[in-house]
Amino acid sequence: MFPTLTKQADFASVYAGQKQVSKNFVLFYLPHAEFRYAVVASKKTIGNAVQRNRAKRLLRELLRAAVAPKKPTGNLIIVARAGVLKNKFADLQAELEKCLKNWLSV
Repeated sequence: MFPTLTKQADFASVYAGQKQVSKNFVLFYLPHAEFRYAVVASKKTIGNAVQRNRAKRLLRELLRAAVAPKKPTGNLIIVARAGVLKNKFADLQAELEKCLKNWLSV
């Protein structure tokens, strides 16, 4: 799909950029020439490995559905919050599109 962020320096620069907080996730964005992303789910907020992997798969699919038709630019990190696994896919999709509207013109 899209390239991912892999280096610690890339993560640090994106975390220093713009931030959008919503009920189920936190988005960090930094303008960049190409689109790269990362999905983060911590043990403290989400739970064990099975739940973390499920949350990351869900957020990746949400991102794929929201930005695949567009040609976005910039670096994006999505951090899962505690309620992400308790909501319906359609609700999460609407919430993500609302958050991305300003940055990626989705």
